[in-house]
Amino acid sequence: MNPVDLIQLIQAAIPDAIVHPEGEGCSFKISVTSREFVGKTLLQQHQMVNKILAPALASGALHAVTLNTQTPR
Repeated sequence: MNPVDLIQLIQAAIPDAIVHPEGEGCSFKISVTSREFVGKTLLQQHQMVNKILAPALASGALHAVTLNTQTPR
């Protein structure tokens, strides 16, 4: 999976997301900023993104993902 695919995948589900993936192949550190995270715990934010990435993780297109999620300032 490439960084552009990750951005498109996440933004398809969270349209206002600002996504910054770092990495290559199947291992990425992904930072996601979105207003949709407002009022949600960090765990809930990560669950939202993990749900989006679940098919790619299950297929092996992604293997290792580290998430950083936040609301806009």
